[in-house]
Amino acid sequence: MISIAQFIRIDRRKSDSLYLQIAYQFINAVQRGLIPVGVKLPGTRVWSEELGVHRKTIVAAFEELEAQSWIRIHAKVGAFVENPDLRAKKDADLSLNLEKTGEKANFSFNKSFILTSPFEKENNRLVCNDGQPDFRIIKTQELSRFYTGALKRRNIQSKIGNYAVQENEFFKEQLSYYLNLTRGFHISKNQLLVAKSREMIFYTLAKMLFNENDIVLVGELSFFKMNMVFTQEKVKVKPVPLEEDGMDISYIRNNYKKGDIRCIYLNPQQSYPTTTVLSKEKRRELSNLAEEYDFVIIEDSEDFEFNYQKQVGLPMATNNSNGRIIHMGSIGKHLHPTFQLSFMMAPQDFIAESKKHVSVLNPQGNFVLEQVLGEMIAEGDLFRYQKKAIKIYRERMLHFEELLRHFFGKSIRFERPVNGFAFWIEFKEQISLTQLAKEMKSRDIFLPRICMYQNKKQTALRLGFAHWNFEEMEEFLKLFWESYDRVKD
Repeated sequence: MISIAQFIRIDRRKSDSLYLQIAYQFINAVQRGLIPVGVKLPGTRVWSEELGVHRKTIVAAFEELEAQSWIRIHAKVGAFVENPDLRAKKDADLSLNLEKTGEKANFSFNKSFILTSPFEKENNRLVCNDGQPDFRIIKTQELSRFYTGALKRRNIQSKIGNYAVQENEFFKEQLSYYLNLTRGFHISKNQLLVAKSREMIFYTLAKMLFNENDIVLVGELSFFKMNMVFTQEKVKVKPVPLEEDGMDISYIRNNYKKGDIRCIYLNPQQSYPTTTVLSKEKRRELSNLAEEYDFVIIEDSEDFEFNYQKQVGLPMATNNSNGRIIHMGSIGKHLHPTFQLSFMMAPQDFIAESKKHVSVLNPQGNFVLEQVLGEMIAEGDLFRYQKKAIKIYRERMLHFEELLRHFFGKSIRFERPVNGFAFWIEFKEQISLTQLAKEMKSRDIFLPRICMYQNKKQTALRLGFAHWNFEEMEEFLKLFWESYDRVKD
């Protein structure tokens, strides 16, 4: 038996439940070795007297500890201290001593080189990316109250786990309102499909649109995940040269005729990876060509909300009278990965059929998360957080630009991005990007392959700036310059 009061202090000023305070302080004491594993604990009445709380509170704490495997309760005997961390380590050590099995399958299966992930493990102190937001800006504790509030509502509880309820109609109404307000659309909720990820929409589009050997046109440099998914469907993904104002439309006219092309995929607001914006003239020309040549346009507008200009160009799908443009994007990208959803806007009959494919990939949907985001739109919280994030990202973008010019001067070419989270940087002098990555790694910086673009004509990087604060990007660019200076010599 041990005295528990020496390890646990109740603080009634905290918002945390008393039983959770007791449980977590007990776990902390076990982890620090203050309470030995295997020792028998006093009964709940003794705990109640020592800590000055109701016995039911102690019972709730015991139930929580037993559920997490920090105590073992034997009926009519007592409760004994456990440590699941030690048990897991012991099991892991034991597994290392066993004969290795299961390394190779004893059966044949299909392998895909197309879907090989370009992402590597990252163990360095500074990590580059191709343009991701900083999830530290909006505190997760603040976001959690939205989710907790939605989860507790009775009408939500009744629908969780119901396979017949895959969509949150309230959210779709709010999302249609949001898109009509911010993107100039005039759509209803029936023209929207919501999915957990962008990739899920790519898979749905591949199943809905393509037959084997269909031709899909993309920019000469384009989004690798889309290419991976579409190529897996055995379609022919063909590149189109890029100009300063976007995709070369005359190239399409000169090399293809009516009926050759099934669809064109592009991001008019910010081409991946070059951050190029498609000009208004080319947007009109491409829309007319889609009607003339009978093909579909997939307009990916992933970072539309993060625009740093006073006047924002509207999506191509705003003028979609012929119904040939499928618009896709995301919502909640500035909040936290768990609060992000992707969506597709298309004619109502296409959306109705697309739901069949999404329901197979994600049968229970994202009902609670959709409720949370719907309420954040309705209450204005989404706009508030977005405004805060854009201000911070714009400041970071300008500071990153200033540092690039300071360190690299005329050694590189780049344009300030009008939206999104990345710079497209071209080196005037040919260097080995592989060697550059090695030099940066020696300085504890990780430069992934997805950021590097090199061929005989071009040596370029797509570098994200948004995930670094001022101090981090100053340190990074100083070390980046030192690595570049070493490689070019």
